[in-house]
Amino acid sequence: MIIFILDRVGRLQVTAMSWEVVRVMAPLVVISLVNVLAGLGGTQKVSLPMFTALRRFSILMTMLLEAYVFGTSPSTAVKMSVFMMIIGALVAAMSDLSFDTVGYAMILLSDLFTALNGVVMKKTLSSSSTVNKMAVLYYNSLFGVVMMGLLMMLRDEELARVREFRHWQDPHFVLYFFLAGAMGSVLNYSIFLCTLHNSALTTTVVGCLKNILTTYIGMFLISDYIFSWENFLGIHISIAGSLVYSYVELQSILNNKERPGTDLTARKKLGRIHHPGKLADRSSKREAEMIRLMEQRPPSGGGRPEHVSVDGQEKVMLV
Repeated sequence: MIIFILDRVGRLQVTAMSWEVVRVMAPLVVISLVNVLAGLGGTQKVSLPMFTALRRFSILMTMLLEAYVFGTSPSTAVKMSVFMMIIGALVAAMSDLSFDTVGYAMILLSDLFTALNGVVMKKTLSSSSTVNKMAVLYYNSLFGVVMMGLLMMLRDEELARVREFRHWQDPHFVLYFFLAGAMGSVLNYSIFLCTLHNSALTTTVVGCLKNILTTYIGMFLISDYIFSWENFLGIHISIAGSLVYSYVELQSILNNKERPGTDLTARKKLGRIHHPGKLADRSSKREAEMIRLMEQRPPSGGGRPEHVSVDGQEKVMLV
């Protein structure tokens, strides 16, 4: 609704509805819908701490899907942190005293469609020329509401339960209900931005990382969690893996920033150079040497790099 209003007043631009838009968005909408339904089904069957632990399998699935679709290969540190999360989840699952087969199956299905959702959204955002970025968020939400409404209409008992729900007259419930809906919109927009500016894997890990608080609330405030030391240890190994991944990604972002005091003038002239001392086109060794010498020259600007023949060999020197 907010995106629709902003589009109407000219503050945003959303691609107009067409059959081509429906064709492009249909896979993402179906994946998102199955993900939500499977997640809700799993939440009903499994305790919150185990739900959040099992959700970490979506991280491994996302990493494998990214490698298949985009050809990416995470660093060793990222792989180790992901496997740390998976090992913790396995330890917790093997000692789960409230094991439920249907619940586990629903959560693993949700994990698969979470991975698909992240990868398909990233591919749609980065490669589709049919819909712009805000249109992806808008139509995904719009079509999702329509499909969910159709599913409810096919199940008369669900509509009857909604109409007969006894708390509709409670102002506190109505307030919390709309606040939950508003926060859901903020969450969807945050996921959209995270996927747009990062990888699908990072979005999935952040989604699991935010559930740390949920894990402890489920342990201490909700009665469906059955404590055992093995389960408790597995959950915390998985949490530690999430924290390690976050640290590795933060360090990677910081290391990729430009070093202070670097002369960028020559680098901008040679558009293939993106980081100090590193060439995107690795064949241009002489250009790289020229850049290095220009960065090392005094602030006064004395001397310039030239190709000089020394003993029959061509070298780059300041002259």
